[in-house]
Amino acid sequence: MSKNEEFAEVTVLFARQPIYDRQHQLAGCELLFRPCPRTEALTEPFDGDLATRQVLRNAFAHTDIRTVCEHTPAYINFTANALKAEIPFEPGDIVIEILETVEASDEVITAIKDYKSRGYTIALDDYRLKEASHPLLALADIVKLDYPQYGAEEFTSLVTELRRHRPHLTLLAEKIETQEDFLHCRQAGCDLFQGYYLARPSKVERERLPDEHYTLLQLLAELNRIDATAEELAKTIDNDAFLKRELLSVVNSDYYDCGEEVTSASMAINALSQRRVCNLATMLALSKLDQAPHSLQRLALNRGQLCQALADHLDEEPISGFTVGLFSILGAFFKSSLEDIFDNLPLPKVLKDAILDQRGVMGLVLATTLQLEQGELDDLDWAALTEHGLFPENVSQAQQRAVENSDAFL
Repeated sequence: MSKNEEFAEVTVLFARQPIYDRQHQLAGCELLFRPCPRTEALTEPFDGDLATRQVLRNAFAHTDIRTVCEHTPAYINFTANALKAEIPFEPGDIVIEILETVEASDEVITAIKDYKSRGYTIALDDYRLKEASHPLLALADIVKLDYPQYGAEEFTSLVTELRRHRPHLTLLAEKIETQEDFLHCRQAGCDLFQGYYLARPSKVERERLPDEHYTLLQLLAELNRIDATAEELAKTIDNDAFLKRELLSVVNSDYYDCGEEVTSASMAINALSQRRVCNLATMLALSKLDQAPHSLQRLALNRGQLCQALADHLDEEPISGFTVGLFSILGAFFKSSLEDIFDNLPLPKVLKDAILDQRGVMGLVLATTLQLEQGELDDLDWAALTEHGLFPENVSQAQQRAVENSDAFL
């Protein structure tokens, strides 16, 4: 069997890392890929060239690349060899990221010029030089600056020099881990930002949560009670004018097509199921936080949907996967630690164990979701996952379904 035939039999996992603009709006997604064979050999060596050339076709057999990237461009890594192959996507769909290991040979330069002439956008990945001297800089549209490689003043000086010598460039600061990092890079003059800063709370010192936040947390806890009946969930929603109004607006949209006008939470539960209404109501409740960026709400939704899609493959789901995923990011919404938030809420132990310590099967689901979210595709605990019936094809299917569900909700 040839290497290509062998590759055609593997399942493809992907990681989707958001790229934001200066206002925290989604501007693109870097896509990382990992082929996983459908056999017990789950740790075969990774071939970057093979991934770029062929995984793209396999990865989007059921969901198109624009949907996966929430209708923004997909940033995809290219090796020197991968640049020689034809790209199966239109110029507006992807950004070609030239890896830092690619040498500026005549062949590479010719390939890049050909792609640019056809309208493709070119990005230089992991830029670590101290000045505007990269041999491919003149061909680049975007430069991804490896922020942790620089000191604060050094980074600002580099941005200033790049602006002076190459004013057309879009400057993207990557590996941004905190809000402080983001603010420094934005002040320095960067246009785009990639990293996990949006999912992490700012360091805000305060003695207690504001009353309105505490009230909202209590609502979230009540919506997600394990022992709540359909009638109790409906009553909780109907007692909150904002939540009822927004829920009915969503449920009566063309997407759900309920056949008749839904006028109460009870009717919504009968039409969609208790779990789906609970998930919808939880997301809508979080939208009350006006100061939370829309992109953070999208990130929370994506995480909740992936946790749920993975949990759907388990023999037993002790608590809603969506709830586990969504509650794991509450710290960023309320700018507080999860420990402090959970101390204020009567939450079930299985939920706290899963989120705070990643214990139990739902802790495994959350840990897997975070690894997929952060691109740690080689660190997945396949021994534990397969023990619970989560094989590579199940995880891949969960990723595709989560993307489709999130896209429909948004």
